[in-house]
Amino acid sequence: MKTVFLSFLVITNVCFAQLDFYPAYLLSESNDTIYGEVKVNPKKELSLFAKVMFRDKQGVVKTYKADKIKGFAYFNKEKKKWHQFISVIEDTPKFYKVAIHQPVQIFEYQFEDMKFGEFFTAKEYYILEDGKFVRLKSKKLKKQLSEHINNTDILNELDKMEELDIEKLSALLEKHYSKSSS
Repeated sequence: MKTVFLSFLVITNVCFAQLDFYPAYLLSESNDTIYGEVKVNPKKELSLFAKVMFRDKQGVVKTYKADKIKGFAYFNKEKKKWHQFISVIEDTPKFYKVAIHQPVQIFEYQFEDMKFGEFFTAKEYYILEDGKFVRLKSKKLKKQLSEHINNTDILNELDKMEELDIEKLSALLEKHYSKSSS
């Protein structure tokens, strides 16, 4: 019985070891910026696309869904960068993460899906056009982004991408924009 209990404690500690509070802020419905911390596992952000647990400067902890705030951001201590999420209220209120900032904002949405009887975290990417979120598609990526990106080198690279690789696209855009701005 001791072995079972000790195993349970070890598994529980391992499962929750990654959860931690990170510096953050949220934007309230009345456009107030409230500073504090969010509880997050930076290696598995899936839960943040549905709700966020926020602790304000007074230590009050409250969970928010996308229909109660306009968005939030947290500072990933390991990657040393901010991750921003905006509220999207369509069929179901949810949060979209800002995956790329420029020259066009690209938003990421994560959800749990099943393939061959196994659950996995699926990701979809969107751009905002005429007030609506339009899903990016690998086969149409160059066409969808060409009106936002006027650099032929980048567009040619997009043509070569068989699947949308957000890390590769982000690095490509960052390389071009950091070079052109220096």
